[in-house]
Amino acid sequence: MATTSNPTEPATDHSDVEVSTLTVVAWQDPLVETMPGAMPTASDQALVWWTPSVGPTGILMAHRFAAYAVDGPSQWTVPDIAATFGMGNSRGRVMHPLARLERFGIVSCHGSEVAVRLMLAPLTRRQRVSLPGYLTDALDD
Repeated sequence: MATTSNPTEPATDHSDVEVSTLTVVAWQDPLVETMPGAMPTASDQALVWWTPSVGPTGILMAHRFAAYAVDGPSQWTVPDIAATFGMGNSRGRVMHPLARLERFGIVSCHGSEVAVRLMLAPLTRRQRVSLPGYLTDALDD
């Protein structure tokens, strides 16, 4: 069974965190997981609907982290994350999408631990209104 986290502390300020390795763990949230319209973070559906909100790098990171977290904690070095998602060697390029994921409640960071939701809540009204037309049309079908 995968290790789960129940993040309740304030978000981490990533600008001063000098960790070189992150431990990614599953974040199971029964409230979100039982919502109508919730979707697995490691799904194509999440890539389609959440990319306009959190950006391509952010949702790809969440997608990959969730796929690994299902099986238990995983270790990721910052250089490996950067290389995996085409970010060169920039620590800032890794931390920026991670901070964005945290603002959207997809991950919760505490020191070197990153808890990633295994299920994403349905899009908010604000997110739905911001979708490009073809996705809005698909959502309405």
